[in-house]
Amino acid sequence: MRTVFFSAALMASGAACAAVPIDGWYASVFGGFTSVQDNISVSSQGWHRSKAGYDNNYNVGGRLGYKCTPLRYEGELTYLTADLDHFYIDDIRQTGITGDTNAILAMANVYYDFPDMVPGIQPFLGVGIGYAYVNVDLNSTGPLGVTRYSGSNSVFAYQGTGGFTYNFSEIYSVDIAYRYIGTQRPDELGKVYQAHLGTVGVTYRFDGSRYK
Repeated sequence: MRTVFFSAALMASGAACAAVPIDGWYASVFGGFTSVQDNISVSSQGWHRSKAGYDNNYNVGGRLGYKCTPLRYEGELTYLTADLDHFYIDDIRQTGITGDTNAILAMANVYYDFPDMVPGIQPFLGVGIGYAYVNVDLNSTGPLGVTRYSGSNSVFAYQGTGGFTYNFSEIYSVDIAYRYIGTQRPDELGKVYQAHLGTVGVTYRFDGSRYK
């Protein structure tokens, strides 16, 4: 009986410790996969380029923020990239494809952390606005001959995100998240820049002495 009571008390104390996040300053790093949507509809040198498709690739970034339960406020820097798979010139699919697309985003985000679903695991939703530098390089060798195009712009950007945080210690947590990123239409690309991101992140909380 004494063993049962001791085990129950140990489990309860561990669950309580894992379930309660800490307020204050934090920093995090993250990375994951990126899926970039068709972002080209532009005419140059007598050709109209469109219908670009990209392979899934990666994103990395970091955040610095402040948590005041249930809200979080943060600045975020993200780099994403994806290799070119195909594109069309005047509705003709090109061959000998090389190129890529990438973006650097500086965002200001606000999150709402919901109460724990199970001890230590919190769902969250967030939105953000900021600025993005976006770039594309489209190259081909046929069937219309050798073609090259490069375009870039800096534009307004926005995002929505949702995911789960696991608070597994006084100063560390991990999270998984989905993010949708969109921008204004860059003139050099001709279509809005859109990307779907899946990320895994690790957070360090500076105010460990204030853990509740």
